[in-house]
Amino acid sequence: MNTKKILIIALALIAVHYSLIIPSHAQQVNLSLSPPIVQAQIKAGKTIIVAYTVENNGDPTNLQFLIRPFTPVGQLGSLIASQQLEGPVQFNLENADITLEKPFFFPSKEKKQAVVRIHIPPGVPDGDYYYLVLAETVPAFSLAGQSTGVASASIGSPLLISITESGITEIKATIAEFSFKPDYVFTIGNNIVRIVDNTKELPIVCSVRNMGKNLIQPQGTITDQHGDLKNKYTIIPQNILSNSQRIIKTFSDENTNQAEFTVVLSHLPIGGHHVTAEVVLGENTTVQYKTISFLVLPLRLISTALIALVIVGFFFLVRFVQKRK
Repeated sequence: MNTKKILIIALALIAVHYSLIIPSHAQQVNLSLSPPIVQAQIKAGKTIIVAYTVENNGDPTNLQFLIRPFTPVGQLGSLIASQQLEGPVQFNLENADITLEKPFFFPSKEKKQAVVRIHIPPGVPDGDYYYLVLAETVPAFSLAGQSTGVASASIGSPLLISITESGITEIKATIAEFSFKPDYVFTIGNNIVRIVDNTKELPIVCSVRNMGKNLIQPQGTITDQHGDLKNKYTIIPQNILSNSQRIIKTFSDENTNQAEFTVVLSHLPIGGHHVTAEVVLGENTTVQYKTISFLVLPLRLISTALIALVIVGFFFLVRFVQKRK
């Protein structure tokens, strides 16, 4: 075979190789779903309709609507969704062109409304039933069965259903924790003394446990009192779901990105402090109180002074020994 034929074959192989390489670009998923949360109170045997709107601000994709029950976990408002639709509540889509759990093509810059029909069969026991309405992307597949898209992504809207025949919901809750971590703790007689450094921030945790059958939205204040000075922080109304416990939050500049604390106290003046939680768990309920006390001291200044005192004392001791000799 001459050189010219070898060159032609080599060029042909290179061309075939590069023709099989298909450029791949990561798919951009950017979905929004409204309303972000729905709360409904309904009697057994009744039906309600809720319209959800999803908007695609990313690339074109296949989309499907799902509904899954969920349970709350932990104290930070987290949840775990089930893999299957379960429970006594019945769901259907009123749309003519889409159904639940059936993918459809969703172009970019488009909106799609899902009209959800929610039916409560007769005889369903009173209580809360929690669901997630999900808009989930479905990866496309090639003829060979290989995925040509990204892994599925979803966005959800909690649906909180309270079934009550009388229209009255159960409020049965308590302040489960009201605490902080002092720098030092010691006991004098029957009294516990808690010491806090005045240069540090002081995170305080207040959590409410809901033992009732229905969700609650606690309100109230957290008050830091030092002498005649009072700093009040208003509790943010948050849903605490049935049979769950959650750390409540307050309106405060120091609370940004502090999901695990109720309030973060800073720039504390030296002296005694009394921090009180006043929590109202619902209408026509008594206010629940919890109080913690502590003493704010300049611990760094005190420790520095003690070290200096020890050094000076050691110096005079050495001088005294030298004079005795």
